[in-house]
Amino acid sequence: MKKWQGIFLTWAVILGLTGCGKAVYIETQRFLLADGIDFDEEKKVVFYTSSPVFSKAAKDRFKITSTTGDTIREIKKKLESKINGNVAPGKLQSILIGKKMLQQTNVLPYLDVLFRDPKNEINANVIVVDGSVKEVMYTNMSDKGRIGGVIKQLVESTYKSRISVLTTLQKFHEQMMDNAITPCITEMRVEKNDLVISGTSLLHKEGTYATSLNKQESSLLLLLQRNRNNPLPLTFHLPPEMFHTDEEISYVSFNIKKVKANFKTKFEGNHLTIDIEMKVPIDVEERMFTLDMEKQSKQLEHAIEQELEKECQALIKKAQKHQVDPFGFGIYVRAHDYKNWKKVEDNWGKALSEATVNVSTKVAIKSIGVSE
Repeated sequence: MKKWQGIFLTWAVILGLTGCGKAVYIETQRFLLADGIDFDEEKKVVFYTSSPVFSKAAKDRFKITSTTGDTIREIKKKLESKINGNVAPGKLQSILIGKKMLQQTNVLPYLDVLFRDPKNEINANVIVVDGSVKEVMYTNMSDKGRIGGVIKQLVESTYKSRISVLTTLQKFHEQMMDNAITPCITEMRVEKNDLVISGTSLLHKEGTYATSLNKQESSLLLLLQRNRNNPLPLTFHLPPEMFHTDEEISYVSFNIKKVKANFKTKFEGNHLTIDIEMKVPIDVEERMFTLDMEKQSKQLEHAIEQELEKECQALIKKAQKHQVDPFGFGIYVRAHDYKNWKKVEDNWGKALSEATVNVSTKVAIKSIGVSE
């Protein structure tokens, strides 16, 4: 009996409850899906934001709002006076940063409010804009959709295809705070009124722009980062005389799967040597020249090994030239030789630039397709 009394009492309380606030309508909410930050000609911070429009009476599917100020917190207060409706935090998908701004200053202090306020979304993707952030935000999206969704889909699809990195706000913060690695961020630009992922931006440890990688170099960066989630696509132009073919068709394309990498670090005095050995299984996706794979598969493997080693070495030397470590080599040095790491951790970029890094690969063709 007491059991049923308890059940009836609970139902009576539930039925007696009323709403504790006003109804919230999506038409009155402003979800900030894409933000952009840049410098103007006077080095004043310009902040852009894109929010979808749900009102049936509105003609546009999204609204771009911009304002200037000294801090993002101050700017957001100004934005609230321009945006009709309630700003709903926590929905941010992308934040765009102008390359011009990164060439002049460390952007991390400007993003401080995004990390400090728990209502903000720190899994938003960070993108460097090669050009004007304003140009990206106002790109004609009439045939694609809302700008916020288009940017998110473009960044994540190119990462899935392994031709660019994917860096969230949280990951960017970790890369900035960790002495053993330097930031690498997806790079975007506008080409003929279309958004294009052009590669990857590398930053110095102090957060300023260092250099850019094209899509091929970005794929090699993911390889050296041991990012094995999806197959890595590469295309090499092999020496035409090696296979008695013409210059214009001496190309081979392949996917790399599940690389096994072995890293060895050694200090001799103050000089560091890093040896990287990789076993690289590949699937040939395209071969433009004629080849007898039964007799010459080993020759093709050797040619790809040489080109892969050459391009990896060139990428590492490019990073060394700018004293950056987007590969995370410092993480291995710290893990395997902590005593010597403590000597170089405060100036790891310079230490890596003076180090000897050797890359050796062992390529094995696992598939050549079904045409043969």
